[in-house]
Order: sequence, then C-alpha cells, then structure tokens
Amino acid sequence: MKIKNYEIDSFCSNFNNTTPAILIYGQDYGLKQERANSIIKNYIEDSNNVIELEMKSIILNPEIIKTELNSISLLNNKKVIKIHEADDKISVTIKDNILLNNKDCLLILISDNLTPKSKLRNLFENHKDAVIIPCYSDDNKNILNLIDDLFIKENIKIDINAKKLLSNYLGVDRLVTRGEIEKAILYAGTKKHLSLEDMSAFLSDQASINIDELYDLILLGDIKQAYKILLRLQNEGVQPIQVFRSFTRQLQNLYSMKEKYIENMNVNDVIDSFKPPIYFKRKENIKRHTKEWSITMINKALILIENAEINCKKLKSNPNNIAKQTILNLGLMKKNESISL
Repeated sequence: MKIKNYEIDSFCSNFNNTTPAILIYGQDYGLKQERANSIIKNYIEDSNNVIELEMKSIILNPEIIKTELNSISLLNNKKVIKIHEADDKISVTIKDNILLNNKDCLLILISDNLTPKSKLRNLFENHKDAVIIPCYSDDNKNILNLIDDLFIKENIKIDINAKKLLSNYLGVDRLVTRGEIEKAILYAGTKKHLSLEDMSAFLSDQASINIDELYDLILLGDIKQAYKILLRLQNEGVQPIQVFRSFTRQLQNLYSMKEKYIENMNVNDVIDSFKPPIYFKRKENIKRHTKEWSITMINKALILIENAEINCKKLKSNPNNIAKQTILNLGLMKKNESISL
C-alpha cells in the first residue's frame, strides 16, 4: 500500500499500529533513517526493543524472520524487527511471513533505490496491509522549509538571499542537509544573524572541509561514504578540478611524510612536525594513510589524478563523471592493495 507523498511525514510522526510491515526505500540515506526513527519512536518507548537483522543472516537462515516476528519478551510489550539493505533476494521470505507476525511486533525494511520492477517493491505496493514509503532527495521547497524550522527554533535570522544560497548547496541527503544547516547556525554565533556575505564565507569554508573528508575516506578505502561526499560536493557546484588539485597537494604531502616514516621515524613525530600543521581532527586518518599507502601507490594515485584533470579539459568531456570514476579507482586501489597484503 502506497502512502501519498504529502501524507508521509504525518504518517511517520503520528504512527500507530495499523500495519504489520513497512518498506522504506530510496537514495536519501538520512531521510530513510529519520523516517524509520520517527516510526519507531511512536511505536515503542524503549529503543532497546529494536532487533537489527542483516540480509546475510536472513539468506542463510530464513526461519529467523518467523522466529523473531512471533516472539515477544516477557518483559516487553512490543518490539521492532529492522532489516538493513533489504532487496529482492528476501522478497519470498518476506511474502511468506508478512502477515504471520505478532500484532505487537512491527517489521521495518530499509532498502536502497528500488526499480518499478523490483519484486520487493511490488509486494509492498500491492499489499493491502503493508506500507511502502519512498525517500527521495529533498526539493528546494522542502529544504527552505527545513532551514526556516531549524533557524526559528534557534531564534536566528537569515537574509532571504543567504537562505536561497544555502538551499542551493543542500538536498543530496537529509542527514547531511540537517548537519549543514546546524553548522550554519553555529557559524551565526552570538550575532544571531546571517547575511549573504556571511553565508558565502561559510560555504567556502565548508567546501574545503568536505574535500578533506573525501580525501581521508577514499584513502582509507571507504568508497561508499566517499562517494556520498563527492555527490554532495557536485550538488554544491564544487568543480572537479578543485577536488583534483586539493588531492594532488595532499598526496604530495603524503609522499613527503611517507619518506620520513620510511627513515624509521615515529609516525606521530612525522605527523606532529609536519608543516603546514595538520588539523588535529584529521591526524588519526593521516597516520593511517602514512602507514598504509606505499610510495608506489602514491605515485600511481598522482598519475591517475593528473590524467583525470587533463581529461576534464578535453572538448565535450563530462568532468563530474570523470571525478566519480577517478574517486572509485582510488578507492579500489586501496582495497586491492589491502587484499594483496
């Protein structure tokens, strides 16, 4: 059963026990978590009564669904079964169990974007009792409303042009959107007001911070999180060339740190003595980069980025797609190196 878009937020924030199962799907990770948490908060008082299940466990043992759905602790009246990264591989298992659960047990499935042909999506869309909730990236109207809500709550004023500028940089992920708005609120400080000039300065600072986070994550091999940050940067209008040049500078710094580390220096001494000083919140990541990236890997990465920047300047090129492929290749370089070790 589909919930109409304009009714979804009300359904989640005022949820009552009217359905045995809910499928929450889409590309917006933060919005999926926000809506799932809202439903759970209204359904049970104790978050400890949420049972988290992974796809792998269900595939290996389909009976675990039936067991959990029909078991209620003597100490608790209700519980939630939450399945992460659900997809068509468990559609038959869900179909067989969707109406068998105890009335005091709610089944919630969290999925990535599902196509109209998805068996799991069709099961929930056509079921008379189960509910399906899509979570797509916020449009500009939703973002402006969210900015207003959070700024009014903190009693902070923002000029209309500053608000429009901020909204243009948001929308890839609800969790990220909230986080960036909260950072802007902190940036307002005791002034309790943000002008267009203030917002321009704030966004410039944030772009540099996000590129640093992208660099740190991709060199650690965390492709999934790095890719989300890259999409956010692209949505904010940050040009791939800016990302590539920041990466080149930081990889050159890493090369220098690696050489000193190879000379039997303590990694902490290398990081602490490096000029310009490394921001303290990044030190642990940079230590891992220094230990885990070889000189050969760093050279390959520099060549990869150099070629990517050259390709971006070619006629009819698609710089954003080149950036995505380059970031993916850097992450795979790290993962493949880890596997070979």
